[in-house]
Amino acid sequence: MGTKTELRLALKQKLGVLNESEQLKLSQKLSSNLHQLLNDLGVIQKNLVIGVYAPIEREPKWFTSLDESFHKLTAYPAFESGVMLFKKATLSELVESQDFGVTIFGPKAQAQVVEPQVLLIPGLGFGTKGERLGRGKGFYDRYLESHPVIKIGVAFEMQMENDIPTEAHDIKMDFVVTDQEVYITNR
Repeated sequence: MGTKTELRLALKQKLGVLNESEQLKLSQKLSSNLHQLLNDLGVIQKNLVIGVYAPIEREPKWFTSLDESFHKLTAYPAFESGVMLFKKATLSELVESQDFGVTIFGPKAQAQVVEPQVLLIPGLGFGTKGERLGRGKGFYDRYLESHPVIKIGVAFEMQMENDIPTEAHDIKMDFVVTDQEVYITNR
């Protein structure tokens, strides 16, 4: 096992070989698996608020197989006063922002703050036991410390690793959804 920094670099290189067509094909499979998991959990039927994210370059487009009923339940991360929170928004309502130190698409400043019951969480890598390797800023780990939610990691199968280095503050996922399968990790 290497360090987190070494693994982040290796995973970024792995993702770097994906062209847009391959990324879309894998995203569609992943989205279908995610749709099935959300149905199995009763998320849409129970009208649970789902914390999601706007994918950045080389991240799975998790939304390709999800219908409008799902998008009415979404909230996106925002950053206010040094704290990550979630605001109600649909994908079409997002605006460009500089939250989290990079250019992303996020909710409008005036959007309603909500508490998701389910959270889709991106990462550079995941383990089959729910370990997550993020981008190194700790936003999701800090959020999850005080917000009990169903945690669903979202990644391409090529991002799954046998050995993800973890520290005491790292929070494990309940599920990891990839283009090939749904890992039940922490239940």
